[in-house]
Amino acid sequence: MQRTAPIRHIALFLAAVSWLLVGLAEGEECILDTELDRLVCDISGTIPGDDPPSEEPDEQPPRTRPPIRYLYSTGECYYWSRIPGGLDAWDPANENTVYGIILFTPECDPAITDPDPDRAWRVFRSFPLAVPAPSFQPPNHGITGLLTYLATSDPATITHSELLPDGRLFEVRAAVASLTVDWGDGATTTEDPAVALPFPNGSVTHTYRTKTCPPDYRTTHPSGQNCHPTLEAYPVTATFTWFGEYRIGGAWIPIGTLDLTTTILYDVDEVVGVLVDP
Repeated sequence: MQRTAPIRHIALFLAAVSWLLVGLAEGEECILDTELDRLVCDISGTIPGDDPPSEEPDEQPPRTRPPIRYLYSTGECYYWSRIPGGLDAWDPANENTVYGIILFTPECDPAITDPDPDRAWRVFRSFPLAVPAPSFQPPNHGITGLLTYLATSDPATITHSELLPDGRLFEVRAAVASLTVDWGDGATTTEDPAVALPFPNGSVTHTYRTKTCPPDYRTTHPSGQNCHPTLEAYPVTATFTWFGEYRIGGAWIPIGTLDLTTTILYDVDEVVGVLVDP
């Protein structure tokens, strides 16, 4: 009758499974030596970082985390992923389940893999992300001392979804996180694009204190000293900050942001009261 390895041998084997995964990934073939109570690999002779046998025969070696954290199982096969949502192999409570899957289930075909963050970024960059198209009120010339309203569209959220080979849903979405306006005179405001509405409902506003004038007006007109010293019009820059994120059956994971910008020149005049004889 074939002898069964002692219980402590089995415990050592289970504790070394994570090293076995690394060894096999590098082309090593490993076997359990029941005389030495350790896993022996054909390249190095021992598991990397293996300590000498403990003087205490029942002491187990320290548990080592698998290099990739999440284990996914289709029921027929398994694969590892860095994407959250699978079985967390770093959680000791999942240890028995993880070992059960990798010992008694074959590894999946390499075609069943998770999209990486780079792929999610490429999808995000392929979206038709809108740039701001600002309009002003007053439309042609601002007036010093009075509010100028900036209005622009509030782009809808853009989404992409596709089924992975194992049936899970891969999703990417993009939304405008903010509208930033550089008013051209040193002032900058950041707003929700939903409030960038025309007068009188909008909240993206600014008050200019100095008018802008052509160079000849600044140098020859009696009121030229009241003009901005260098500008014929204020360069107003509106920026949409697009925020991207993706998920695979779990929580949304940030991808990054993109800033899309439009600049429009906006002239500002002044209104001067003049006394008129009746």
